[in-house]
Amino acid sequence: MNINSNENYLSLVITALDELIAPEVNSAAAKTAVEMMKTTLNELRKREADAPVVIKTCIVEGRKVLVDMLLCAGEAQPIFKEIGNELHFDCLLLEYQQLTSQLHAVSETLRAEHSGDQVAGLLRRVAEWELSYYTNTAALKVAEAPKFENPRQPLTKSALQDFINSLDEHIGAPVQLDKFESLMGGFGKQTFLCSYKKPDGRTRELVVRKSDPMPIMLHGSCLLDNEHALLCALPEDYPAPKPLAYAAQWQNVDGDFYIMDRSAGEVPGAFLHGMNKEMPEEVFLDLAEMLGQLHSVPLNTFSDYAEKYDAPNILQGTVADSYRANLAGWAGYIQEQEHLPSPYLIWLMNWLETNLPEDTRTPVLVHGDFNIHNVLVNEGRISAILDWECAGFGATEQDLAYIRPHISQHIEWTKFLNHYLAHGGREPDEAMMNYGMVYAALRTNLAGNKATFNLQQGRNRDLRYSMVELGFTPSFMNLALNSAKG
Repeated sequence: MNINSNENYLSLVITALDELIAPEVNSAAAKTAVEMMKTTLNELRKREADAPVVIKTCIVEGRKVLVDMLLCAGEAQPIFKEIGNELHFDCLLLEYQQLTSQLHAVSETLRAEHSGDQVAGLLRRVAEWELSYYTNTAALKVAEAPKFENPRQPLTKSALQDFINSLDEHIGAPVQLDKFESLMGGFGKQTFLCSYKKPDGRTRELVVRKSDPMPIMLHGSCLLDNEHALLCALPEDYPAPKPLAYAAQWQNVDGDFYIMDRSAGEVPGAFLHGMNKEMPEEVFLDLAEMLGQLHSVPLNTFSDYAEKYDAPNILQGTVADSYRANLAGWAGYIQEQEHLPSPYLIWLMNWLETNLPEDTRTPVLVHGDFNIHNVLVNEGRISAILDWECAGFGATEQDLAYIRPHISQHIEWTKFLNHYLAHGGREPDEAMMNYGMVYAALRTNLAGNKATFNLQQGRNRDLRYSMVELGFTPSFMNLALNSAKG
């Protein structure tokens, strides 16, 4: 996969400083620091672009000055090493610094031991030479960040308020939002929090889940309407978000969204970095219980959903049939959508297709991203399972393999597994665990590829997506390769 350039990363950081950090900065010292950071980062951008040419030219000119100064001082002529086509700034910088030291030494000699107009002229010439680098680099222009023109607008407080007031329950009794803020979080969707006062004076908090204006995945439950329909199909008593209303092409907003009541609790950790703090054992047993309950939901619960959003016969086939259909879908998606070249993805698809076990069990609904970063914990217990965009039908082992590394860091895996089995889970087939883990990596690696492609094309300038290459992509590549050894 093509790697992001230094220029791309630097311009992303500057964009974040401008759009996210600077507006939140209050003190004069902090504002000054932000401006100095931007100046420094733009200097680094120049060093990744045209500054090497400037410093190389300075070296060539500085050598000419040194020759003339040594002639005047009556000293031996230097032998310079060939610069050639070298344009790496740090290598040229080392040569420049050595040349500066030589010019400094001969300038001291000339000043101490010689005099006259020639010496004065040479000393001025070397002073002008030293200034030239700064003058010429200051004149360099940094490239504008690539832009992708989107004719539609981000979700605003007023647009969201208009949508809420268009719902039946608010006709004739409009509400006014008193809070609307973006929440940092996952990479596949945008999330917002809003609130308003109800007629009885109590505050109602809503969460908005919205498509990114440049989605990183356009297949399966990663599509927002697909995810919304799946959440609506889940049993009412399952602890998942309950959508209240879906906004399709609302006003001029740059992506569909749906709203739901905010669930109590906080996310206890991140996939790559683990738990934010110690959690009681009950949290991990709740995970086992909820995963067991999910895997025991009767397949006919999803008949209408599968008819509209999946292959209708996927619920009548086997686990092996599910994965064959899923892989065919992903292969078609890869052909249809533009991605960065990746030999790794070719290997991954080939391994999944050639190593698919002939599993004759019936499939279950698989969450696909069931882990500590996608749950809410309230007062020491799990209150909700979040982010269903990786869900699909397949083997229970896909979820179990995915969560086992994290669970094993906190409680014994056998204890988790027994609790899972006691709440409707299916006895795992160890032979399917590796396959489940490799398959789980497919969607994340495809999404990461597309996210990096969007950054490189200027379709997205969100700093969060730099974390794909700097964390998620290598982690999931490694996960799949290690699991495929077995």
